[in-house]
Amino acid sequence: MNWSQLLVPVTSGVAVALIVAIVRFLWRRTRLPTGLSQRMTRRNYLAEMLVISKNDNVERLDALVPNLLPAACSPVLAEIQEAWSQINGRRGVRVITRTEPAALTAGAELLGAGIEVRVSRALTAGHLSYHVFSGSEHHTVLNRRNGGKDRPERLDEISAAKVFRSHFDEMWSESEPIESFLAGELLAGDLSAGEIPAGSKTGDGLSRLADRIREQRAAYQLSPKAEDAVLRHLAFRHRAPVIFVTGLPGAGKSLVRRAIAEELRRWRMQVDELNDYVYAFQEFLHALMLLGDGRGAGFSAQQGGAFQVEREDDLRPALHTLGHRVWENRRSNPITIVEFARADTTGALQVFGDEVLAASQIVHVRASDAERATRLARRGEPPKISVAGQLITLEVSDEHRLPSNAADTLYSRDDFALLKAQKNVAGRLFLVENESEGKAHIDEQVAAFVETVVRPYRALAT
Repeated sequence: MNWSQLLVPVTSGVAVALIVAIVRFLWRRTRLPTGLSQRMTRRNYLAEMLVISKNDNVERLDALVPNLLPAACSPVLAEIQEAWSQINGRRGVRVITRTEPAALTAGAELLGAGIEVRVSRALTAGHLSYHVFSGSEHHTVLNRRNGGKDRPERLDEISAAKVFRSHFDEMWSESEPIESFLAGELLAGDLSAGEIPAGSKTGDGLSRLADRIREQRAAYQLSPKAEDAVLRHLAFRHRAPVIFVTGLPGAGKSLVRRAIAEELRRWRMQVDELNDYVYAFQEFLHALMLLGDGRGAGFSAQQGGAFQVEREDDLRPALHTLGHRVWENRRSNPITIVEFARADTTGALQVFGDEVLAASQIVHVRASDAERATRLARRGEPPKISVAGQLITLEVSDEHRLPSNAADTLYSRDDFALLKAQKNVAGRLFLVENESEGKAHIDEQVAAFVETVVRPYRALAT
């Protein structure tokens, strides 16, 4: 083990110890409630936790439980899980646990009940846990477990809840959804991204993955709901870590990009939305300010904070910058949604490289020329500029103005037919028709797209 690996668990342990010291200092004058302050058996400890969990005045729970145990270990644990489900229906329950098999099994049980669970790789020790119950009443239960005995303390003031919740929120942001963690276990080894063709039911890679899914189901006793959540993460991490949203200006690409991101985030996937207009605008600014670095050749300013380019090739550097960002994202496992408009979509996709394309999905958005022209005529939101000291921030909008001459010359025709004819995108191209106004019809097509990606992986689980 190197020093960087050792530093994470040590730092986490020191942080929790510091929080305990602060809370004890805050309560030194008033004495802690004695109900849970002495050494207790596990049975009595769980009984007390059940009483608090069933309190109707508790509306929210944040729990850091390294030694989370499955309900099969105790009938009382099953009752506690049911009580947590009731709390989850009010304002929500969040649980952080560690990577031990028993903890993952228990986390999967909570996941099947609709409770959000995350896994922290930094939790290497299981002797300290805490539960922060809040609502019209506040109960923070801190437990130190040594030698098979529990030593809990209960702090019934909002100040304690704030201290521990601050630590919990920090841990939460650094932890991984359990669905994603379990999907990563399935992908570990020799499975390459995009290896499995959509709808395929043969092949060594597919057979290996099917075996792993069945083994994982048995190992963690996954319920159908929990397994489906894992399979969704598996499908997108394996076959759609990059989603390209293409189409002509005014077709509704931004609307579709946002709808896909919203749907994936609903399933607790980490999503990064990228738009090449930001990087094209950066090239434009370099040319406008005469920085002399050669960037922004072919760009010229237009009314309303817009720009014009002479040729589509002038936009290629923005795609290269965007492609670099996509490669960076592959290291941290987010689902990257990439939006861009080009007359030559096939040529633009080649900028991202064969490896990225092999593990991507392409959602092409289409609308009639008349509908696109109407939408483009309504667009015209200029960039927003703010100044704070020496920092200047510029924010561009999805509803930015597009000069009419650019719309007429650069984007004169939709190339979906040519894109569909490409063999290297077979089975990975999805068409969204966006002729009517409103979001409902987009949401339906986005749901169909998600189902198309996930369906082959569900078939492996049968």
